[in-house]
Amino acid sequence: MYEEQLAELGLTDNEVRIYLALLKGGSMNPSEISQKLGLHRGYVYDALDRMQEKEVVSSLLQDNKKQFKVVPPENIIELLKLKLENFKEIVPKLNEISGSQREDTKVALHKGKRVYRILINDIISNLKKGDEVLLIGVDEQVLLQQVEPIYLEQYFATIKRKNIREKVIMKKGKKKYSISNVSHKFLDEKYIGNTEQIIYGNKVAIFILGNPYYLVIMENEDIADTYRKQFSLMWKIAK
Repeated sequence: MYEEQLAELGLTDNEVRIYLALLKGGSMNPSEISQKLGLHRGYVYDALDRMQEKEVVSSLLQDNKKQFKVVPPENIIELLKLKLENFKEIVPKLNEISGSQREDTKVALHKGKRVYRILINDIISNLKKGDEVLLIGVDEQVLLQQVEPIYLEQYFATIKRKNIREKVIMKKGKKKYSISNVSHKFLDEKYIGNTEQIIYGNKVAIFILGNPYYLVIMENEDIADTYRKQFSLMWKIAK
């Protein structure tokens, strides 16, 4: 139930199992964890060392035996906040380094079942208050199946708070997701095709459903403006 969110902390599948076992069972030694999960004891020792480095478990001596317990989840939140603040401090310097080597057009390719999360995070990171997101061919019911509701809720809450508007052109017959700040129009499927296009800031994202999912993000102001003009024409003829 919580495996994917814990994996996003940088934990492997078995490290997630160890974390949950400690969370349920309290402090345990490596032998107890090994027996409980059916993992080799040597592997458990190595995994616990890595988890200490990731600061999600801590150790203590009890009856001259090393025991391990989880770092409380709320402490991990504070740790992540601190890491984020520390990273924010060096962002301007990192941008200075990358600025000297910037290309006119950047293209990034992502694949896998979590690519829509990457897109959502990129939209939120790049847009400012009052900006606009344009979407073509998005099937919102499929989207609800591909992205966990909690991520969509966070996204919609963020665009509402930033007063970011969305315009969505959908295929005729598709069911829309009703929410404030979002306007919908419909076009015949033959004008849209089988890809989803998202225009935001100076970026254009193309999402391809398949196995696996693919996401292409192009960053170029002229390309984004061209797609916006095309969207404007489609918006005028859409119903």
